[in-house]
Formats: sequence, C-alpha cells, structure tokens
Amino acid sequence: MEFFSGRGAKFYEFSVKLMELMWLNFLVFITSLPIFTIGASFSAMHKVLVQIYRDEEEQITRTFFSAFKENFKQATLIWLMYLGVFAILTLDYWALNSLNNDSLKYLNLLVPVLAFIAILSLCWVFVLQSRYKLTIKDTIVFSFTRIIAFPIRTLGMALTLILPLLLAYYMATLTILVFLLGITVPGILGTCFYNHALNVMEDDSEKVQPETEDVEEEEDDEDFDEEYEEYEEEEDFSEEDDEEYIEEEEKSEVTE
Repeated sequence: MEFFSGRGAKFYEFSVKLMELMWLNFLVFITSLPIFTIGASFSAMHKVLVQIYRDEEEQITRTFFSAFKENFKQATLIWLMYLGVFAILTLDYWALNSLNNDSLKYLNLLVPVLAFIAILSLCWVFVLQSRYKLTIKDTIVFSFTRIIAFPIRTLGMALTLILPLLLAYYMATLTILVFLLGITVPGILGTCFYNHALNVMEDDSEKVQPETEDVEEEEDDEDFDEEYEEYEEEEDFSEEDDEEYIEEEEKSEVTE
C-alpha cells in the first residue's frame, strides 16, 4: 500500500493520465481518417482535454463522441473553409514561384505570413467551437480577437501544434510516437496555454450575467410602477380594488 502514497501515487496518477491521452489519441486518429471530419474530431478532443487538464469527472469515450456529434456540422464546415484557404495559398505560392517576373516573386513573402496567421486562428477555432455555441462567422472572428488578446499564449499553442509534425517529418523513428501520443500530448500542452484564457473569459461572463439580470429586474419594477400610477390616475378605487389590481399583476408575472 506504500506504493499508493507519496511518489507512488503521483506515478500512478501520471500513468492513468498517460493512458487516457493514448486512448483519446486513438479516438482522434480514427475519427480523423476521412480527413473532412478533422474539424469535428479536434473540437471533441479539446472538449475532453480541458476536462482532463482540470481534473474534472470525465468519461472520455462518451464525452468525445457526444461532442463529436454536437459539433460535426459546424466544425466540418469551418475545417473545410480553412482547408480551402491553405489550398489557395499553396497554389498562389507555386504560381508566383513559376513566374519570371522578379517583382511579383516578392509577393511570395506574403503567402507564408498569411498562412501563419491562418494557423494561429486555427489554434483557437476548435477550442472555441468545443466550448461556446457561436455562429461560424463569430467563431472565426473571435479566434482572431483571441490572437490579439493572448499573443504569447497563441504562439505557444502554435508551437505545440507544429513542432511534433516537424519532428515526425524529419525523424521517421518518431512516427510511432505520433500515432500513440502525437495528437493529444501537443493538445494537452496547448491546453496549458489556453486554459488561462478560458478561465478569464468564463469569469468575465459570470460577472456580466448577474448585472444584466439585475438591470432586467429593475426595468420590470419601473414598468410596473408606471402602469400602476397610470391606472390609479384613471380610476378612483378603494383599497380593496388596489389590492386586487396588485394580485392580478403578480399572477400575470407568474404565468409569464
């Protein structure tokens, strides 16, 4: 039993987390094979990764496929849009390279910059898709605002996304590691960067929500007072009528 205390307990927790990441990596890999489903797969992955990172109660398989199904349509459309952008940028790069006009070749410097900006946006898009119910336009716009609001964390997220791919490309021996942990380990490292941003956004939303509810309640009270004063001016009624009127108004509010 000494193993499950001190360092042994930490090693056990680490082993459990590692197995969870390996299983999640397998789910992401399998559901990404059709290529066009990568958007939904990565949205579901980020949903599970946040739960793992925050030590929340999670059922990996159920949570993953539930999020996959929920985000499938919109996440797939977003992914296909970004895939189209990268395809256009690639064709532009090849076309500009093939031209003999030296002045136009300088435009090739712009293509990698645009591609890098698109990658930075892509780092946020599926994180936001997994957490918030937004339109496609709002999700993409919000991803660019997150780049501006959290530039250092966004660069860290991009590094965790690109570095494993580069290592696997130049070191064939790491291909098996990419298959086992090459998606979710960079993902959980990326979670270390964006979890703080999510906490900030969630705290801000919680602060705004009670204020808006208080304002709505005050407006309702003001409307009731105005209606009551108007009714009192028009009618000369007794205290019993006054009480009946208030009871009717309260009943109408309850039914609404």
